[in-house]
Amino acid sequence: MKKWLCILGLVSLNATAANWQPIGNTDQAELAIDITSIKETNNLRTAWSMWNFKEARANNGDASFPSLKSYQDLHQYNCKDQTLRLDKEIIYAENNAQGDSRDHSDALKNMQFAKPEENSIGHVMLKLVCEYTIPVAAPAPAVAPAKKK
Repeated sequence: MKKWLCILGLVSLNATAANWQPIGNTDQAELAIDITSIKETNNLRTAWSMWNFKEARANNGDASFPSLKSYQDLHQYNCKDQTLRLDKEIIYAENNAQGDSRDHSDALKNMQFAKPEENSIGHVMLKLVCEYTIPVAAPAPAVAPAKKK
């Protein structure tokens, strides 16, 4: 039985380094989201997520890359419509996006926004990303005018 754990609160951070926060896990895999990657442009949000698998999984579409242990996805989220779509996907030979990699984003060119099923992992991700408060960038410090000599 799959059991997903939802993060109840996320801390707003101003750092730009990845900050992978666990979303949930099963006996076979763990899912995390980089909260520093949550951005909003033109009323769409984007965020990177990463799956780590306990056992290598077959990669059926690429004989030169027979198995993978993790992948990172970039999803777009339409919070108003409560829909999402997969925009980019990179697979890795090792956990935590390590080792040999392949970009599988070309296969996603025709992906459409879709409403995830209630209580699915897609629904949890949509809710998390859309409810997240994106930190406001601090204004640049004012520069004092040069003194006359």
